[in-house]
Amino acid sequence: MVIRQRRKTLRWDQAQLAERVGVSRQWVIEMEKGKPRAELQLVLRTLNVLGLVLTVGNVEGESSVADSSEMPLVLPDIDTIVDGNRLYPDERRKAVVPIDGRNRSKDL
Repeated sequence: MVIRQRRKTLRWDQAQLAERVGVSRQWVIEMEKGKPRAELQLVLRTLNVLGLVLTVGNVEGESSVADSSEMPLVLPDIDTIVDGNRLYPDERRKAVVPIDGRNRSKDL
């Protein structure tokens, strides 16, 4: 229901959403009808394309492991981590490598 409402708010038809997500129009139709066995990866991709955020909470009446007054969990940005560890062609790392029995730095 939320997916259909958001799609209509964006004035997209099912074919436009399907193209943006990379699925068939039939998949969008089934998803909007509440397909019970939809692949999670595709559902998450659909939510992302629509600009929707998925949140997780407790069922009413269940006690929470964490106190609600605690700070919210901050998740790391995986893209920042990967970019920070990527070697670019113009960058060089130096390592200490034994050469002739002595430790000297050498370009890798």
